[in-house]
Amino acid sequence: MADELKPFTCSYRFEGSKIDFTCHARNWDEVSARLRAIGTTAIVEGEQVAEVGAGVFGEALGRALTGVRALAGKRNGGE
Repeated sequence: MADELKPFTCSYRFEGSKIDFTCHARNWDEVSARLRAIGTTAIVEGEQVAEVGAGVFGEALGRALTGVRALAGKRNGGE
């Protein structure tokens, strides 16, 4: 599917070291757009203390909750 997110390996330099990370996007242009958005809109939410694989059901639930939050934000004057 063309709308599926694919992992792209990205890197940046910080204090003389190369830092690698994965950015999920649909294509090269979207990766660039996502990296620009990180540079202009990213904030630190807190320290990540654990990562838990939620499986297919958990991913679907997470996406549904993200959609609900986005709709609620638009209704309340958010972005």
